[in-house]
Amino acid sequence: MKLLPKNILAIDDSLTLRKFIEKSLGHEDCVNRLLIAGDAASGLELARTTVPDLILCDYTLPDMQGDELCQKLAEQEETSKIPIILMSSSGREIAALAAQQSNIVRMLVKPFSRELLVATVSYVLSQAEQKKNVAQTASQAGSILMRGSTDVSPMCSALRFIARQKMTGVLRVVARKETLHAFCQEGAVRIVTTRNVESYLEGTAYLSNGRKSLIWRKCEELQRQTLSPFLINLSHEGILPFQTARMLSDLFGHRIFARIWTEPSGVNYEFEEVPMPSFIEECLPPRPLMNDWILENLRNVEASDDIQNIVQDPMGVPVFTPTGYRQIQEVQPKPDEWQVLSEITGAISLNGICQRIKITPELVARKIFCFQRLGFLDYWPSHILQAQT
Repeated sequence: MKLLPKNILAIDDSLTLRKFIEKSLGHEDCVNRLLIAGDAASGLELARTTVPDLILCDYTLPDMQGDELCQKLAEQEETSKIPIILMSSSGREIAALAAQQSNIVRMLVKPFSRELLVATVSYVLSQAEQKKNVAQTASQAGSILMRGSTDVSPMCSALRFIARQKMTGVLRVVARKETLHAFCQEGAVRIVTTRNVESYLEGTAYLSNGRKSLIWRKCEELQRQTLSPFLINLSHEGILPFQTARMLSDLFGHRIFARIWTEPSGVNYEFEEVPMPSFIEECLPPRPLMNDWILENLRNVEASDDIQNIVQDPMGVPVFTPTGYRQIQEVQPKPDEWQVLSEITGAISLNGICQRIKITPELVARKIFCFQRLGFLDYWPSHILQAQT
């Protein structure tokens, strides 16, 4: 299983090196979020507020030497366990320091290549993950209840397993190098969130790339640190009505989780048994049936090659699976979905359904896609049907 993407903080006063690190690590699968600081003070503050998984630190900084910064990080409880890769143009200088400071786990002597940087970062992150897993096994045996990949087991199966077992905890899913957190209570999804606020708010009126107020930045940082949804944080500040914040937080959670259905190479996931964070009580009540939650999530898929494949084969025929008729009783389709479902007999093509109910192939294909992913429908391509006749 692939390493879950991690957050990395790079501290260096050289603009050239900072850009080199951004270019080298910005698109690596092991990196979730890359934070950049130009001096020790801002680096120390970022480390305290975001608690990254790894720190890249220059030995010579304008306001503090690297050894002093590493010592300060080691003295703070929240940052003491963060591994540090120390960078310097003098290998002898930092080798002696690394032997004295336990949080310095690797050294990079400048100038170094992109390949060496990526390899060193990947190695340190994997070693830290192994140590973390060993510590978890020793102190919290059995807390990870499930791990898998949609290449092997569909996400629907994982979500239904959570529902059957009435699990309480967090389902972490890696999609587009971002970790999504779906908090589940007694087998029902309560909210989906992420530490990546920009991704969470993408495409909405709440994404502001310009000047932000102190309250705005505070609400963003709270989501990055605690996963508490940005809009619920805004409601605490009196900026957004509480009911509006609850409804939009549910919608935004569905939007980001819907990405998993269109990942061509599949996604990795794990479920950890954890207590519910306090913000869960402020979320909308859960849907009682997991299949209803999955259906609502599938409605939020923006685009998919699977949908286009259906549209481009208008003479293909949608059919119910052997268990589809029974399973359809377990969800609550919308009226327009029922209209499509009622036309599916195993003998009428996509084109025929569109003509009968007077809606576009794109809309019919989208509804077929949703119930196909649920496992209720199949779609027989026209070339297979022609071969059988």
